[in-house]
Amino acid sequence: MKNKKLIAGLAVLGLLVVSAAAYFGVNGGNKTGLLDEDAFRAVADIENEEFSYFDSEAVALSSMSDTDTGLRAIAYEAYDQVNDQRAQAGLNGLKWDKNLETAASVRAQECSISFSHTRPSGKAWYTVNSKIQGGENLAFGFDTADDAVEAWMNSPTHRDNILYDEFQKVAISIYQDDDGTCYWAQEYGY
Repeated sequence: MKNKKLIAGLAVLGLLVVSAAAYFGVNGGNKTGLLDEDAFRAVADIENEEFSYFDSEAVALSSMSDTDTGLRAIAYEAYDQVNDQRAQAGLNGLKWDKNLETAASVRAQECSISFSHTRPSGKAWYTVNSKIQGGENLAFGFDTADDAVEAWMNSPTHRDNILYDEFQKVAISIYQDDDGTCYWAQEYGY
């Protein structure tokens, strides 16, 4: 009886691992992925929100962390590529926003703990600063702007955020954890 329960438990665990790998886009030794969920808020949702959220503690911790100039340069490369994609679609470019950069920095660090549009605290992705966060794209494992932007553009939900004509602002942050994995957060605003 114990063996049957053990085998059933291992089968369920195996199914969960395979499902998670498919969900996050992890294939074999390729440890890169996107979260294929919609992370978008209409401007009316922001304007009509009963309670606004601002996580001052996370923002303070984020601004205290060292900024890797190499990763920041890659984030700016991705920003330029996003604006190139928008130009090709006949859209205006997005302006880099320092407040969104702070939110992106918080989210990139949080994604190294829990790769999700739900923050480790259990709150929604936009609760770093709900008055400015209108959309979010996440990625992990990409080391270059080319690879990250290509992956986002090949994903319908991420592409929709990149090419949403009402967004006016954006910022991208990359956090590299101890094992060298890069976590990307791209935050959009109106």
